Amino acid sequence: MKRTAEHPGKLLASLGFSPLKALGQNFVHDGNVSRKIVAEAVSMGPPFLEIGPGLASLTDLLAETGAPVTAIELDRGLAGWLRERFDGSNVEIFESDFLEVSEPEWRRRFPDGATVVGNLPYSVSSPMLLRLIELREIFPRAVIMLQKEMVERLCSPPGCKAYGILSVYVAVLGEARQSFVVTRGCFTPSPDVESAVFTLRFAPGLSVRFVRALQAVVRTAFAQRRKTLRNAPGHFLPGGTADWVELLSIASIDPSARAETVPPDGYRRLAEALLARNSPRVPDLSLPSGHAPE
Repeated sequence: MKRTAEHPGKLLASLGFSPLKALGQNFVHDGNVSRKIVAEAVSMGPPFLEIGPGLASLTDLLAETGAPVTAIELDRGLAGWLRERFDGSNVEIFESDFLEVSEPEWRRRFPDGATVVGNLPYSVSSPMLLRLIELREIFPRAVIMLQKEMVERLCSPPGCKAYGILSVYVAVLGEARQSFVVTRGCFTPSPDVESAVFTLRFAPGLSVRFVRALQAVVRTAFAQRRKTLRNAPGHFLPGGTADWVELLSIASIDPSARAETVPPDGYRRLAEALLARNSPRVPDLSLPSGHAPE
């Protein structure tokens, strides 16, 4: 298998394919961008799961490492072309939707974990990230390209307008870092927005119960972010509003503050307090696929 240097537009035409807007297909044609993404992934370690390999700009480079690579592609036409292209190599093409693959299937494929790599469709970036949180033990590391605005939100500190639910999740559950910005001209077709690559590492040993408790307190705090925490609705919590106000006191958080001013450690304390008060059960408040948190 030889790496192709053909421009995505010409390659698509030769294959009889067109970019599918419904799948958010914007193909990277800047080799420097691809090399920088793969270098980040290699530094985190194999094996690799690539989400949306497309025309193989990243897959080719990952294949050259000699490490096991699984590339999951939803587009049937591209999946067939990729399967032929990487036949007999260290790359397995898995035709499916990442959001629809079960946790047991991922555990079977990656019993020792893997690094996620990908240029994700911007329209489903929130569900993708939420799914990665659910699968954090299987995929504790990720190098992902998203819309620049989303990356800024994920890496936003408290007190900023962009600081929200996802910002808190990634800060409490791990560490997110923006690596570099990717301009529109690096893609075919060119998207309407700029992109950015970020890395994500999840902290080990976080229980499902802790994550559910974190979801409960964060969703309570941000349910009406213009109001003070004292006036946040408590219907996400077993004890309602009274329980919420007491949790704020236990966690030493000012009830007159607003959600976007509370640092990640404050939400960690709230989640730990909720666990202690409501042992042994915390409700399952996982966000459904398709939900776009602030």
